Amino acid sequence: MAKSIFGQDIEYKFLVDSFPFTDPSVEMDIKFNGNWLEVNGAGLVHPQVLKNFGLDPQIYNGWAFGFGDRMAMIKMGIPDIRILWSEDERIASQFKDIDSKYKEVSKYPPIMRDISFIIDKSVNLNNYYELVRDQAQDLIEEVKLVDQYENDEKFGKDKKSYTFGIVYRSLEKTLTDEEVNKIHDKITEKTKQELNAIIR
Repeated sequence: MAKSIFGQDIEYKFLVDSFPFTDPSVEMDIKFNGNWLEVNGAGLVHPQVLKNFGLDPQIYNGWAFGFGDRMAMIKMGIPDIRILWSEDERIASQFKDIDSKYKEVSKYPPIMRDISFIIDKSVNLNNYYELVRDQAQDLIEEVKLVDQYENDEKFGKDKKSYTFGIVYRSLEKTLTDEEVNKIHDKITEKTKQELNAIIR
């Protein structure tokens, strides 16, 4: 298990331990960044636990182990175990892949802005997300395409309209409308220049 998550070269060891619901109990430690860290606890189900469920410990037994939280924290760089319990979608969505690294999310409120523009159909928008982020750096939380459509009579032949939603949010403070407007104006100008866009 440790090798599958941290690689074949990870150092690990088992130590006798004591847990309330297993007896006997062991823990598994791994060596990470030069330090030994406990990542897993396991053992035979304690007889009293079996009795509490109406099972005779002379007949029934079981193996219990707890892993995941500490391994995920180490593997994904999560600083506080409470983060794992968060129902915030911005946090929960980061836990779909064990190889991803946790990115701090802001406690400050977001400010949303839209930008709509018309460009030639031949223009590739793959790099537009980077164009937006380059103007605001870490103040951009999300850039999302929310609408696109064509209308030859309204926009002209070989033209297409796009609308992107942009979420601004700082990790350090509450942004003001004035601050966001300045950044959004820069994005608008850059969109016009780089994409030869007509802003709607």
